[in-house]
Amino acid sequence: MAELNIGYYAHHHGAGHVTRALAIAAAFDGPLTLFGSRLPEQADLPNVQLCHLPVDVAPGVEGEAFACLHYAPLGVAGLRERMGLLVDWFRHAWPCLLVVDVSVEVALLARLCGVPTIYLRQRGSRFDAAHELAYACASRLLAPYPECLEEPGTPGTWRAKTCYAGSLSRYAGQVPAMAREPGTVTVIAGHGGTAFSRARLAAAAQSCPDWRWTVLGPIAEDATLAPVNLTFAGSVADPAPWLASAEVVVGSAGDSLVAELADLRCRFVCLPDARPFDEQLSTGRLLAAQGLAVTRERWPAAQDWPGLLAQARHLDPERWVAVSDGEGARRAAACIQAVAREVLA
Repeated sequence: MAELNIGYYAHHHGAGHVTRALAIAAAFDGPLTLFGSRLPEQADLPNVQLCHLPVDVAPGVEGEAFACLHYAPLGVAGLRERMGLLVDWFRHAWPCLLVVDVSVEVALLARLCGVPTIYLRQRGSRFDAAHELAYACASRLLAPYPECLEEPGTPGTWRAKTCYAGSLSRYAGQVPAMAREPGTVTVIAGHGGTAFSRARLAAAAQSCPDWRWTVLGPIAEDATLAPVNLTFAGSVADPAPWLASAEVVVGSAGDSLVAELADLRCRFVCLPDARPFDEQLSTGRLLAAQGLAVTRERWPAAQDWPGLLAQARHLDPERWVAVSDGEGARRAAACIQAVAREVLA
């Protein structure tokens, strides 16, 4: 039989989809073609070939949505080009399988071309017609979280079709070598849109003068004066030193951040950002229910921060072992290769 070719589509919203794809690729036994509009210039992995896709937006064009499609605008050249590049790969790489993280439209394009897919599960209320169709068309579903964090109300048919890989992060299996510094907070703001602002962070730090705060990530500049215990370090390529040394980490409930905190065994104050399908809100609630985070669904008032940090100090970091055992990427890679052999035999 001809060699099986594996493709992986990583969505461009936020940095998490590409980070997760590269973590899986590093554990992958064989070549993999990674598609996306937000890929690094180089993969730095010998088994990964990058295919840079044009963006699927255009000035003045609104994205239309339908019951079974999330994004289907008319007249966007980049959308035609990206779909054409995928179809060309389907034609020339057959027999092939496509992992989709995530896009209902890309998954349906593959299925209409007769290409099997593995679809990445996401948090939140994904019970709309578009997700139902993508899940039904997929040969397998892949959850980058453990079954103990499964969404309440998930149909049994979806559970049976899902491979629960556990958390997937670039820090899998890493044990923090440094000790936690008492009285330190690392705040990490994501690239997919955040409710964090200089004014809010300044008020929080000012209310906790015994704590030293360091903020990582893109926070918009404004005229707010930072108190002496608050530092804005900007975006960093590798936040692990700040995450591993902080007594408490404050952040949103994005999949990649939660996975990184799980691997680094951090005490976590979780402030879910507004996202479609309430994905972060759902994650925050499940983490709180499992004793993995102190979650607040609205930005806390300044006077509430001392109590929040005190509460976070009592979290048991070893509870994260239920979410991450360091084998998530390996399980995901093994699932992808097993499904490819199964459906393309």
